[in-house]
Order: sequence, then structure tokens, then C-alpha cells
Amino acid sequence: MERSEPKADETLKVAPQEVRFWFSEPIKAGLSTFEVRDAAGKQVDQRDLRADEKQAALVRLSLAAGLPPGLYQVTWSAVAQDMHVGKGGFSFKIQP
Repeated sequence: MERSEPKADETLKVAPQEVRFWFSEPIKAGLSTFEVRDAAGKQVDQRDLRADEKQAALVRLSLAAGLPPGLYQVTWSAVAQDMHVGKGGFSFKIQP
């Protein structure tokens, strides 16, 4: 993964509607696993990982509407076109 929005360790004033992930090459979204969980461990994404229509190396994951302030943990396991797997994680915070 090259970058994400929100960024790792970013503190936001407004809850994002989605998390976006940019990779160095396109990934197989159907074989990859991406999750966003709140501090209590509840999954708060919509389980709808999808490739962007215009940027092949960008994938998007929708979040539940109106996430409350708190810390959120993102974990991902991405399968590349050549079938190698990359994994990672980061957190972001929504301030009150």
C-alpha cells in the first residue's frame, strides 16, 4: 500500500464516509480482506470493498454513516494480480 485516506494516525474533525487505499499495482478486490473496527471491536465498514472505476490501483471501502468520535483500527490483506499477498494496518481517530 502506498497511501490511504484517512492517513495512518490521522485525527479527523468529521467522520469519513469511506476509506481509500492506493497500491503500487491493482489488487484483486474479491480475494482481499479489508476491515475497519471501532475501539470495542465492532466492524463499522459496509463490507463493500471495490476497485475505483478510473484508477485501477485504488480501492474503496464504505463506512457506516455518522461514526461517533473515537479510535478506529483498519486492517487489510491485499492480493495482487500476480497473487502475492500484502498485509498491514493502521488507525485513525475522529475527535469529539
